[in-house]
Amino acid sequence: MTTTAPTLLPLTLTERSEASDILRVRATFEEYLDFAEQCPYNVEYVNGEIISMSQASLPHESLVIRIGYVLTALFEDREDFGIFGSNIKIHVAATGNSYNADVSVVQGEPNYLLLPSGNRSTVEIQNPLLVVEVLSKSTQAFDLGDKLEDYKLIPGLQQVLFVSQEQLWVSAYVRSDTPGVWLNTSAHAPHESIAVLNKSVSLEQIYKKMKFS
Repeated sequence: MTTTAPTLLPLTLTERSEASDILRVRATFEEYLDFAEQCPYNVEYVNGEIISMSQASLPHESLVIRIGYVLTALFEDREDFGIFGSNIKIHVAATGNSYNADVSVVQGEPNYLLLPSGNRSTVEIQNPLLVVEVLSKSTQAFDLGDKLEDYKLIPGLQQVLFVSQEQLWVSAYVRSDTPGVWLNTSAHAPHESIAVLNKSVSLEQIYKKMKFS
């Protein structure tokens, strides 16, 4: 679905649940910022469009909470690390796009986006160290495609972690010492581990209490 004005997007959670899985509306960045402030669901800004993906399912939200817990415990000794949920948006300065990562980690103070008004945003940051995306069938192609390529353009970003909600599968993209080169590793079994900012996390930790049909 594509329209021409942000006002044509659903304004309530009920209206959003009755609409298409993916909504796209042409808008300026300023219109996106205004709409995002009043919108009760997550929206992103990509290539001149406000985009709303399908709303999160119970398995998705369970995984997000679990990942936040695991990361909090993993970096408990790092007082300079902040761990944030999806209400904090990731702004990619190189493209002007903004995304809702499911979980993000920032080292030091967040670098908030300077808004057209001259004020600093309180929700749009530009300096994540790590971003985590929980994949669903409807978002996987977009997350592993355009969104990943945008994330790679963030100068200080060190890792992008993808966690599937459909099966045991975690995939990590880590920035290498060679400019433009990212290393990809994956894990598929409960006993297997994946490196998260140089610390080891098993899939058993990530998927604890998760059941697959």
